Amino acid sequence: MSRRALELGEHGEIEASPQMRDEAGKWKKAPTPRRADRWRARCYYRGYDGVMKEVCRFAATKRAAIQAVEAALAERERGHVEMTSGMKLTAAGELWLTHIRRTDSGLSARTVLDYGRTFTRYINAQGSSIRGLTLAQVNDPQRLRTFLQKVADNHGTGASKMSRSVLSGILGFAIDNGTLTTNALRQIRAVKAQTVKTPARERDTSRALTRDEREQVIAYADKLALAENINPRTRRKRETVADLMAFMAGSGVRINEARAVRWDDIDLKTGVVHIRGTKTRSSDRRLTLPVWVIERTRARAERLDTKGLVFGSPHHLNEPERVWDQSNSAKALARIFIGSGFPWATPHTLRRTVATILDQSGVPIATIADQLGHTDPAMTARVYLGRDLMGDKASVAAFL
Repeated sequence: MSRRALELGEHGEIEASPQMRDEAGKWKKAPTPRRADRWRARCYYRGYDGVMKEVCRFAATKRAAIQAVEAALAERERGHVEMTSGMKLTAAGELWLTHIRRTDSGLSARTVLDYGRTFTRYINAQGSSIRGLTLAQVNDPQRLRTFLQKVADNHGTGASKMSRSVLSGILGFAIDNGTLTTNALRQIRAVKAQTVKTPARERDTSRALTRDEREQVIAYADKLALAENINPRTRRKRETVADLMAFMAGSGVRINEARAVRWDDIDLKTGVVHIRGTKTRSSDRRLTLPVWVIERTRARAERLDTKGLVFGSPHHLNEPERVWDQSNSAKALARIFIGSGFPWATPHTLRRTVATILDQSGVPIATIADQLGHTDPAMTARVYLGRDLMGDKASVAAFL
């Protein structure tokens, strides 16, 4: 019976056989595995040039020989640049990730990082129902729906939504390359988790802090940092949290922008800081810090060695280039908000607070947009000016 023809980039079944040396020293097949001096594993592979080749490897054990062949096949997959419908989804995903990591992709560094993590955690993970499929095989509504529903039920609706975005990007890239003609994800409605998780705290993404409330939050963070009878490691972390909170509250920068600021980016004499943003074309900008933030930053410089990151990981004092993980830093700020009496606030609230204070002070909206690093001032006015629908409107009544 003839074997099924292999598609481009596809390999046949990996076979392994025991070998031993004969009296002349030549290798031959061993009569039993127990007498094997080595194992030979092999399979046939059709390259993307259409040529059929044998991939063969030797090792001391059967398992090692098979793994060597699998590694050789994976290397061939990584080595080619042509995308075909017979390509494994994981290989196509790596090509797509390489594409979006280019500086001309138009995606922010944070988005690229999130997409890469999602690809690794859910799509190219052990137990993934689509990990071993080809592009043609995965481009099926039923398979995609089943996969996304499992991700939603096991990891949450947010994880499913992000996985959908990654898969859509991979399939869309395949369409752009002429490999596929349709994207099956367009036939699938949004997939949600069967059990909705109740958030630990209700967040209000439309409110901003007042000046007094901002001072209250910063004062609470400083109080924790100055507490007695705490070990140096804890004090260092609390000081970093308080300084980071103040820096964001006095500049309006994003948390990832603040964590990326280096001592070389700040002129401590003039208070000018270079924010190397990547989210929009306007996010790379220079800001002048208010006097009270400059004084705090100078005090921080006196406590620390002014090398590397200003707000590097507080857990690694001797590694000034060590970035403080975004999840951990955001959680640290959240504890300050909760402890100071504003459980609804998030790190982005500080950004909205700066925009609102500047607007109330009569600063033009275009200047506020430049401060925040927004390309479109209309978006600044629409999204970043604090709203308080249930607050006191007595001052407004005087004009009516």
